[in-house]
Amino acid sequence: MTKQGRIILTKVLLQSTIILILIFFLGCNKSSTSTSTNNSGTPTTPISTSEVLEFVNITNPSGGSPLRSVLFIPAAASTVPAIVVMHGSGGLWSNTDVNKMASQFNSWIDSFRLYKIAALFIDSYTARNVITFHDVAPPDNIFLAAEFVRPRDAYEGLNYLRTLNRIKPNKIALMGFSHGGTTVLSTMVDAAAIAKTTAWSLINNNVTYTIGVLSPAAKPTAGGFVAAVSFYPGAAMFSYYGRPGTPSNGKYINYAPLIIHAAANDPLYTTTYTNSDNNTLINAYDGLILKAQLNASSTTITKYVYVGAAHSFDGVTNSGADADASKLARTRSLDFLKLYLF
Repeated sequence: MTKQGRIILTKVLLQSTIILILIFFLGCNKSSTSTSTNNSGTPTTPISTSEVLEFVNITNPSGGSPLRSVLFIPAAASTVPAIVVMHGSGGLWSNTDVNKMASQFNSWIDSFRLYKIAALFIDSYTARNVITFHDVAPPDNIFLAAEFVRPRDAYEGLNYLRTLNRIKPNKIALMGFSHGGTTVLSTMVDAAAIAKTTAWSLINNNVTYTIGVLSPAAKPTAGGFVAAVSFYPGAAMFSYYGRPGTPSNGKYINYAPLIIHAAANDPLYTTTYTNSDNNTLINAYDGLILKAQLNASSTTITKYVYVGAAHSFDGVTNSGADADASKLARTRSLDFLKLYLF
């Protein structure tokens, strides 16, 4: 072989070696990304498959500072369903570290990881200079009302999740606890179906408040949540949807399936109201369900009552009625969510 021939052969072998090395490294990286396709079968942007747990900011519908939130996406080779989580009156964060979520929510991440469900935990309080919001009534609660302010937070979360290429945009549910549970009840209402020409109001101690009271939050044009779970909410909602004990007074129409977890020893559940339709006493949970059932366009509402359990039982891990309720309610919630997310 001539000298020139040997030089050419050496170049060819060197190029082949480089190509083999590139193929090797590309193959090694397949575990961290996958390629999705659009409806025509054309490859689109690669999707990361690694687990994500990070702080994100979403738009504050009240204006001002964005809502600090925690985004969790499980490791998965394809797109996943998701859930927006609304904290209770104690807030989202640990009592000892504002950069860590309360243990209750961290344990939910463990469940979401197992079932390959993404989650967005929205902090509705910090951006509005609130730490906790226990037992706040009208007019003091209006700026952060579960009936009409926080549902708009929930929909901002829904809109945000729909911008992420790892999330199934039409497989997103909603969950909330206590004040966040009340938020769930109001978020799931069909705002167009219950629209009225008179002013919306909240009533507390026989005083009616209308200033600052908004109409119910409307679903995004892309659609609302596919299902929702509400833990021990305040279902009376200061008569926002009409008198809580009288189904025929006012309207409540939920647009997607909903389950409510009630603690049998919770005053939010045990307090009764006069049902003027039949002159009996009824709790706010049953009054809301009956109110919904008066309208054929309402979807299902399923109520579970946990005997011996108190308010805020979710996340309790020691022995007793609260721990038993937490375990069973979480199982029921996940089974319910799987029906609509997968």
